[in-house]
Amino acid sequence: MRKIALVPALAAVALVATAFAPAGAGAAGCPSFRVLHNDRIGPAVLPAGNYSVTPAPSSALNCANASRLFTRFLEDWDGVLPRPWRVVSQGRGRAAFRRAGALGFTVARIGGGGGGNNRLGVLCRNSFTVNTGTRVGPLQFPRGEYLLYIPPRSGISCRRASVLFTRFLGAPGGRLLNPWRVRVQTATFFKPAHAARSAFRVEAATGAG
Repeated sequence: MRKIALVPALAAVALVATAFAPAGAGAAGCPSFRVLHNDRIGPAVLPAGNYSVTPAPSSALNCANASRLFTRFLEDWDGVLPRPWRVVSQGRGRAAFRRAGALGFTVARIGGGGGGNNRLGVLCRNSFTVNTGTRVGPLQFPRGEYLLYIPPRSGISCRRASVLFTRFLGAPGGRLLNPWRVRVQTATFFKPAHAARSAFRVEAATGAG
């Protein structure tokens, strides 16, 4: 009888342990994250491919939180992350993201091809060349190669985004054409009336520096 009585007791202990497990537990099982082109976040060089995203056990982050943050940091225009975050390069294809000095999560390249991540949206096939350094609204676009992204819920085509960006670059005085606006941190152009449906993002081909 005593042995039988121990079974529910042990089960109860297991449930308590699970309930109090840190949010980062099980991070090894996070879905892989697809980086669509050779990218850079500040000092971290991140070649295209699949990445593991691993929350630190003490960070209170889970897989979804860490993936959202990684997406946000990849979208960053200038490589300066929002406070209190900073990135530490751990070699090509590896980086640690720290929050107020404490480890938040790490990323590591695990290979190329495949991957189901679509958080970054659609990467347009052809790069866009800016021949002369030009200002568009508050953003300066130096001469060089740029990539165009279509955010996940946007209905704008790559061709349309290219046409619009050409018009913006050619606007007199560097003014942003009405009714368009831009999110400076991610260089995302959008119409306020349909901010999600009418949007595209511009990124330097070398990533955020």
